[in-house]
Amino acid sequence: MSKAKDFLRKSVLFAKRKTLGTLLKFPFIVNSKAFQNHKASSYFKNVNHHPDSYHETSGEKRIAYFHGSKSEQIADMLSMIRIRIEPGKKFQCWIDEGLYTPSINSMIGNLSPNYELVIANSLHGLISRYEAMNNTVARNNVTILRAVCSYADRIADELDSSGLTQSAEIFRNMKDSPAKNFEEALQRILLWSSIFWQSHHRLVGLGRLDKILSPFIEPGKSQERIELIHGFCEALHRHYGFKSNGIAKGDTGQIIILGGVESDGKYFANDLTYDFINAFIQRGVPDPKLLLRVSANMPGEILRLAVDCIASGIGCPLLCDDDVVVPALEDFGYSHDDACNYVVSACWEPLAYGKSLEQNNIGSINFAQVIADVYRDKNFASLKDFDSLVEMYKSKLKLHILKVLHGLNAVRWEEEPLFSLFTEGCIESGKDMSQGGAVYNDYGVTAVGMSNTVNSLLNIKFTIFEDRKFTAEALRDAAINNYPDESIRAFLDGHKYFGRDEDDVISLTNEITGFTAGLVEGYRNPFGGRVKFGLSSPNYIEAGRFTPATLDGRKSGEPLGVHISNPKGVPYTELVMFASSLKYSGVRSNGNVLDYFVSPAILHDEREKFYDFTKSAVKAGFFQMQMNVVDSAKLIDAKKHPGKYPDLIVRVWGFSAYFDELPEEYKDVLIERALSAESKSA
Repeated sequence: MSKAKDFLRKSVLFAKRKTLGTLLKFPFIVNSKAFQNHKASSYFKNVNHHPDSYHETSGEKRIAYFHGSKSEQIADMLSMIRIRIEPGKKFQCWIDEGLYTPSINSMIGNLSPNYELVIANSLHGLISRYEAMNNTVARNNVTILRAVCSYADRIADELDSSGLTQSAEIFRNMKDSPAKNFEEALQRILLWSSIFWQSHHRLVGLGRLDKILSPFIEPGKSQERIELIHGFCEALHRHYGFKSNGIAKGDTGQIIILGGVESDGKYFANDLTYDFINAFIQRGVPDPKLLLRVSANMPGEILRLAVDCIASGIGCPLLCDDDVVVPALEDFGYSHDDACNYVVSACWEPLAYGKSLEQNNIGSINFAQVIADVYRDKNFASLKDFDSLVEMYKSKLKLHILKVLHGLNAVRWEEEPLFSLFTEGCIESGKDMSQGGAVYNDYGVTAVGMSNTVNSLLNIKFTIFEDRKFTAEALRDAAINNYPDESIRAFLDGHKYFGRDEDDVISLTNEITGFTAGLVEGYRNPFGGRVKFGLSSPNYIEAGRFTPATLDGRKSGEPLGVHISNPKGVPYTELVMFASSLKYSGVRSNGNVLDYFVSPAILHDEREKFYDFTKSAVKAGFFQMQMNVVDSAKLIDAKKHPGKYPDLIVRVWGFSAYFDELPEEYKDVLIERALSAESKSA
C-alpha cells in the first residue's frame, strides 16, 4: 500500500476537484473512517462503517459522490436510498446503512427537531411558503422539501407494488395536506427522523410528542393509540446498532419528552401523556426512552404512573423538576415561554425546543484532574489551613476551565440545511444554523469528578489540618505512587462526604460551582452565544482513565464518581436534601442528575411509600432524577453468566441498555454502585 493510501486509511481524506469552475473540497469523515468518491480508486469502495451493526441492509456499501450545496447533497442522498418495505409492519421506516455522505466539519446533533412543522403542514404548502422568500435558507428548504416529495412518491409506488395501498396513501398525503390523524402524524415523524439518521446526524431526539400530537386525540380511543405507539417505538428501535453512539449499544438519543409546566403556570398533560407511559410499561425495552417533566402541581396519577414505569426496570422516565429547571433557564437567558417549552439533548441537558443550535456536550470539565494538579504543586505541603487549600484548588481550576473554553472556539460546524429547516430564527435571519441563525446559539459543557473533588478536599481538611492523621507529604506521595500502602487508600476511601446533607459539604460544592460559573459567564462563542455547565457527564469511565489518583482513595485510571449519587450508607432522603440544596441557576443549568439504585423489593413491597418519597422529592426541588431498579446479586450473576438474563435493562448514563451488551467496565461500575447502595462490599 502506498504511503498516501496508508495515510488516508488512518486519518481523513481531503481531496480537491475543480467542478464547473468551483473548487470543491471532499473530506469523507464517518466515525474516523476515510472515504473517497465512488468514481475514484476502488480502494475506497467498500470501507466499513458500524461493521458490528451492518446486518439491516444487504448489498454493497456505497459512498455517495456529491457535488453542489449541502441541500443538494441531501437531495441526491434521498434519491439513492434503497427502500425496504416491510409488509407486516404498521409503520414503514428504514435506514440505508450502506449509504454515506461527506462532511468537512463537525456535524450538529444532540437535538430534537420540532416535528410539528411537518405534521401541521403539507410539503407543497411549505414549498410555496419558502418560494416566496428570497434568502439562502429558504432556497435550501425548497431543495430539501422537493427531494422529500420525490422520495415520498418512490415510497408510495413501492408500497402500491407490495399491495399496501393504505400505507401508500399516507405517504402521498404528506405532499398535499397536513396529517389527518394520529397514525399519519407518527409516520411523518418516522420518515423525517430516518432522514436525519441517514444523513449521519447523531443522537436525534423526538421532542414533546404528547403536546405536538394533541390535535389527534380522539376520546375513548386510548387502546388504539397505545397500539400505534407500540408500532411507532418498534420502528424507531430498528437499526438499533447503527443508531447507537460511542462504545455502548443503546445510546441513541431517541428521547420523548412528556408533560411540563406551561407559561401560565399550569401543568400540561393530556391523554397521550398517559398513553405513552402505559405503552412503555408494556413494551419493556430500553429504546426509545422517556423523560417526564414534573412539578409540585402536577396530577398525582401521572407521577404515580411514572413510578410504575420506573418500577418495571426499563430505566425511565428520567424526571426533570420544572419548578427548578424553568427558573434556571430563565436566569440563563431564555424567555419565559421558551424556558417553559424546553426539551433536552440526548441525555438530560435542557435546550430551547425548535429554536436552538445548543450543542450541550461540546466539552467537559474534569474537576478531579485539578486535585492532582494541587497535590503535585510544590507549595502543597506548606499549606496552613483549609481556606488556602481551596484557594490553591481554585487557581488550578481556573487554568483548566480557561483551556476548556479556549477549545470551544476551535469548533467549526458543517453546513446544516436539514436542522435549519426545523429551527426558528434561521429562515427569519437568512442564516444557516451553522452560521448562528437560530434564536439561541449557546453551547454546553458537562462536568465530571465533582464528588471525587469534594471528598478529596474534605479528606485533606480532616486528616491534615484537623486530625493530623497524615502529613501532606504522606498523602502526596501515596497518590503520586498510586497508593502502594493500602491502609492509606482504604482510610481515604472510607470517608465519603459528597451526597450528605451537611452544611460543609453543600457549601463547598456550591463554592466550587459558583467559582466555575464566574469563569464561564463571560464566555461568548463566535455567534455571541453563551456556555452553561452541569454536574453530570457520561464520561466518568473515559475521563477516569486519564485522571491521576485522587485523595478520596480512588486510584489512577479508575472511574470517576457518577453524577449526583450517594455514598455508602446514605439514604435516598438525605441524597435528595443534598441535591435540593445545590445551586443550579444560570450557567449551572446544563444537566444535574440525581442518580441512585433502588432495590426491586422496595418498589414491589412498598410502592406507595416510594411514590410518597418521589412526590416529596419533587417538592424539595431536585434538578433531575433517575434510578436503576435492580439489586447487586442479579447484576453479579448476570455478569458471571451472560445470556442468563437477556432482558435485564440498566440505566447507564442518559440512556438504558441491555446489561449483557455493555462493556465489562460498565458492568463493574454498576455492580459496585449497587453494592454501595445496599451497604455491602464485593
